[in-house]
Amino acid sequence: MKNELLFIAIILGIAISGCVSNKTETIVDGVVTVEAGKYVDYKFSVPSQASISGNFTASGGSGNDIRVLILDETSYINWINGHNVSTYYDSGQITTGSITASVPKGSYYLVYSNTFSIASTKNVKTKVDVTSS
Repeated sequence: MKNELLFIAIILGIAISGCVSNKTETIVDGVVTVEAGKYVDYKFSVPSQASISGNFTASGGSGNDIRVLILDETSYINWINGHNVSTYYDSGQITTGSITASVPKGSYYLVYSNTFSIASTKNVKTKVDVTSS
């Protein structure tokens, strides 16, 4: 009897673990062109706790730089209106970087900002994924 219960428990454990899987979606994969003084955003939503990972490399202008942010909806609205905000990720103004962030359930914006440049368009080679459980 104990062996049968142990066997059933193992089978149920395997079945349950097979039902729980992570779902990965690509937010962006390619080259993003960001004009001088502008930004490009990608809105995405996650149904549960999620991790965001990716990378980027900017080219163009004298600094070959870009700023990448991950913002929730409230912070995004405040950011586009020029206010200081809390971010889930902020690269600062750099050429290349890796993105790693953890976010709770909700809606977010992945932003490629070239608002600091008055003359140079930037091309950003990037790939960013979101994985939720």
